[in-house]
Amino acid sequence: MPTEQEILKVIRKVIPNAKKYLFDDAAIIEKDLIVTTDTLVENTHFTLKTYSPYEIGWKAMAVNLSDIAAMGGRPLYALVSLSLPKDISLLWIKNLYRGIISCAKKYKTQIVGGNLARAKEINITITIIGKAVVKAGLKPASTGKRSNAKPNDLVFASGTFGNPLKKPIPQIELGQKIVNLSKRVSLMDASDGLADCLIQIAKESKVKIIVDEDKIPISKTMKKAALYGGEDYQLVGTTSQNDCKKIQKIKIIGKVVKGKGAFLKQKNNKLVKLDMKKAFKHFL
Repeated sequence: MPTEQEILKVIRKVIPNAKKYLFDDAAIIEKDLIVTTDTLVENTHFTLKTYSPYEIGWKAMAVNLSDIAAMGGRPLYALVSLSLPKDISLLWIKNLYRGIISCAKKYKTQIVGGNLARAKEINITITIIGKAVVKAGLKPASTGKRSNAKPNDLVFASGTFGNPLKKPIPQIELGQKIVNLSKRVSLMDASDGLADCLIQIAKESKVKIIVDEDKIPISKTMKKAALYGGEDYQLVGTTSQNDCKKIQKIKIIGKVVKGKGAFLKQKNNKLVKLDMKKAFKHFL
């Protein structure tokens, strides 16, 4: 089966104005509105043996909110669409919605509709509409985009990698602070892993990114998964050295230079190119 990136390449060639909308965690439309959507699929993103319906509901909402956070936005409304097998119980659905609503309330997001359909496995698709929150004088479309990295920028992360959570915490407030305190910033959420973020930003910005192995905040129990594991939902981005000084609660992990690609600088100073093939795969 084709990889996610191969499928996206085909889609972007077919859709008009793809460059304007299809290269970031969410699309900024109508001046300052942000729209994103994501799907959780049974046996791909969760199993009924390892996740409770409440945890699945929370996660389904949180992963979408994380995309809004990566654009420095404020979530407003959500649409929830469920595709369910015929043997699903009403109690399971009720507990699923308890998780969805709990996460939505915490981040002040109102559920306004959705859809129901039959399927062999559980599919949960949530669409969120939010608003770009930026200080006067900045255009919403200039903030948070993957193509905003420039040589001499610093690379930063919001927290620890390699420690996936059943109940991810979207960095809504921090995303807004980062965007408001930066004149120009590239930003992504690490739902598919740190390496994926670095590769995508380097590619879209046409720059070379080098991160220091010693500077990456890594979970002691999951060192191997830190780069390619995914499910961390930390924010990863680049901005100028001066703007980095203004932002609290971030860790500087590398730099942006002229060139192409994303690289890990190991303890022996050897540069190892990060490989998209090792990143989290939605299509297996």
